[in-house]
Amino acid sequence: MRRRAMLLGALALVGVAALGFSIERPRGYGVTIDYRQLLAGPPAPNSPAAVAERAGFAKTAAAIGSARWQQAARQVFPSGPAVTAEIACAAGVDVAASPAAGRVVARSVSDLSVAVEAAKTAFRRNRPYVGAPDTRTCDPRTLGSVGGSTGGVLSYSYPSGHAAQGRLVADVLAAAVPTRAAVLAAWGDRLGDNRVVCRVHWPSDIVAGRKLGDAMFAALQADPAFRADLAAARAELARAPAARNCPAA
Repeated sequence: MRRRAMLLGALALVGVAALGFSIERPRGYGVTIDYRQLLAGPPAPNSPAAVAERAGFAKTAAAIGSARWQQAARQVFPSGPAVTAEIACAAGVDVAASPAAGRVVARSVSDLSVAVEAAKTAFRRNRPYVGAPDTRTCDPRTLGSVGGSTGGVLSYSYPSGHAAQGRLVADVLAAAVPTRAAVLAAWGDRLGDNRVVCRVHWPSDIVAGRKLGDAMFAALQADPAFRADLAAARAELARAPAARNCPAA
């Protein structure tokens, strides 16, 4: 139970209360990336790209209530048990059985969140449902059909924290379980894509988040403490039991 709690904490978004208790951000490695050198910013208002994204957002209403929509709803809180189970199935092993895996993920995500939050604050992009005729989302923090605003519980839209975390966690775990790299990558990208399905992010937010996730993984590899934790995770996961109750491939 303690190991599973460690993994849940490792995947917690900043400010999220998981399973009814508050989780503080763990200490990172102190590795930094500069979002200003990585992100060009969201499409300019009324640019062709912005117009296309608004049109695409309107079309996402057709998926409300679908199986993909329900999956996106289960992934709203990456620290929840549903996402933990998804990660185990993608890795092929019980990731929660490895304290080192929980530690390397937690510390990596902590460093990443600094860059994500700084970029969100700098670009201050509205969520797609703000001011839209149809404000329904799968994220309960937007109050469903009532709508939401940038002053609500959710932070700004660009870049996507889910997409950034999905890419980084997939990168880290793929380095620990390389035979599962393709499956983990697919899981990580789906976590980001589902935020568009959920109607709380624009596609360009997802692209930007993935850039930050990949950049953080590249930067982390130069850090000795990260490399030591990753090596420990690789050894523990090699001995971990297989993931259970996974859907058929």
